[in-house]
Amino acid sequence: MYLHFYGLKKKPFSLSPDPDCVFMSPKHEKIYINLRYAILDNKNFVVVTGEIGAGKTTLINFLLKQIKEPYKIVYIRNTLISPIEFLQFICQELNINIPIERLDKPKILAALKSYLLKEYRTNRRIILIIDEAQNLSFQTLEEIRLISNLETEKEPLWQIILVGQPELRKKLEDPSLKQLVQRITVYCHLEPLSKEETFEYIRHRLRIAGAKNLDIFTKDAMEAIYHYSKGIPRLINIFCDTALLYGFADGLRYINKEVIENVVKDRKKEGLFFEEEKEKETKQQTNLIEKSNTSCIPQDLKMRMDSFEKRLSSLESTVKTFSEQLEFCRDLQKDLKSLFEVLIKYIEKKE
Repeated sequence: MYLHFYGLKKKPFSLSPDPDCVFMSPKHEKIYINLRYAILDNKNFVVVTGEIGAGKTTLINFLLKQIKEPYKIVYIRNTLISPIEFLQFICQELNINIPIERLDKPKILAALKSYLLKEYRTNRRIILIIDEAQNLSFQTLEEIRLISNLETEKEPLWQIILVGQPELRKKLEDPSLKQLVQRITVYCHLEPLSKEETFEYIRHRLRIAGAKNLDIFTKDAMEAIYHYSKGIPRLINIFCDTALLYGFADGLRYINKEVIENVVKDRKKEGLFFEEEKEKETKQQTNLIEKSNTSCIPQDLKMRMDSFEKRLSSLESTVKTFSEQLEFCRDLQKDLKSLFEVLIKYIEKKE
């Protein structure tokens, strides 16, 4: 809609992970080199993490496009599956035909290893990429560890790349996954863009889209984009694409800060803005206020207050213990009274 108005040949801020649009910041370049080394050197297990929309998939797609060696990609995006479903999906993607009556785990693994050995002998590489890996269950992660053991005496039969959000790293810290972690040969974390990199990213996208004017977005507009996006490429794309649409509707040749503020305002109204950032800011402000209030209390008074709180806590514990003992005595008294009444009745009958 706005392409002709801004002199563009295609949409510059598409959300699809197009490898032709990859932006090589220094941090992207570093991860690209590590991943290229891992694949070309046939490293068995690779983990890539990064925030949602940081550009992990785009970078991997770019890497695979650059590699000229023969390989076959198995790409798994649905990770909310059971271990047996995971194995079945891999076989399906590799066109490994297994009769329904033989769909048990040992036979699936045997068929998978046979296929991998056949491909290995023909010098054909298999790369298993698992996206959204933070959603994998511990059982499925353990299954991945087991299939990573499929190898010859000298090298692995395939390569496995886990791609996920920072939660994946936290999950891998679980003691039950110690053996899996020990097999990871390359680990990369993709950081968000800096302010300067955000500016370059926007110009880079405009350049690829055929823009003759790379300054469609003013400096204050790009600063606002960085502020609200926190340097996450996907969010930058959303803000920029919507801002160009707003600018076209208003006949603006340049996108300024006011346009970006309107985009953010409208997204908040529609419930499409990321409120977790607001919650984080509120929490940080609350912590800052609490810290400030605490620091205003004289040290001498603070020590007395701490001592008083400890004594009060001890007193409450004593009172609680006494109450429990008193209740026990009352129950015992009732029981003894009942026993005496029974004894008296028994003696009276005897007489």
